[in-house]
Amino acid sequence: MTYPEPTTPRDDFSDRTPSDHIDGLLARAAQPAPIAEALLARLRTAIVHRTELVSNRYGKEPGRLLSRRTLRHVYLLPDGTTPVLWELEHDTGPVEHLVHEVFADESGVLVAEMDVDVRFGDLEHGPAVIDLPAIRMDLLFAPSSARRHRVYEEDNSADHAVRLLRRAVNPDLPGEAVRRRVLSAVGHDIAFAGNSSRRIDERSVGWTLYEHAFLLPCGEEISLWEVDHSMTTNRHPVCEVYDCMDTARDSAERRLESF
Repeated sequence: MTYPEPTTPRDDFSDRTPSDHIDGLLARAAQPAPIAEALLARLRTAIVHRTELVSNRYGKEPGRLLSRRTLRHVYLLPDGTTPVLWELEHDTGPVEHLVHEVFADESGVLVAEMDVDVRFGDLEHGPAVIDLPAIRMDLLFAPSSARRHRVYEEDNSADHAVRLLRRAVNPDLPGEAVRRRVLSAVGHDIAFAGNSSRRIDERSVGWTLYEHAFLLPCGEEISLWEVDHSMTTNRHPVCEVYDCMDTARDSAERRLESF
């Protein structure tokens, strides 16, 4: 998405020891983290650590933006193992306050992530986590069957289109004719349009799809479809933009299937 990051990035801990990092992680957790003391003791012996953004999503309701990020904290121990802690941060509660939750296993954070994402109000659950095979955990969200009412923002719609297209990394971007039309927009609206994630080789990978709808001066609507994913060799999140929802979903699914 093209909203600004809702929190100060914490992806560079070069000036902190792994033990200090764990203390900060546990201190900001809303509730005591269900992490065994034996695991915490092992993590405190880590030589180095890093933090990866696994997924994020944004939405809006009257008067506020909603946000959710899922982070993966990886620790390299002296014995060469790399245990992981998972952090979920969001501000989807009744009060606009950033909440942090910490988990020792990926299945726990995925269940919590599903519960948080449903609060955005524009999607329904896919398969229940408990019904999925333990060796292949697929999560699928789909937009709610109720048609969503668009609320067009009338400021800087052309700038929004420029930023969106500039961030895209796919070579088959929408053509010049589509670009000219969205740059003439007098309003824009962003909506969640589905996502899918999968656990592959101890790593969670997947994609999220957003619809960017643009209101043109003639009253016509046109949409661009953004796929956010981290299915890259360096695990850095990127975005791709298409002018057709089916093309966007097919590209995301093909990438996930071949990963």
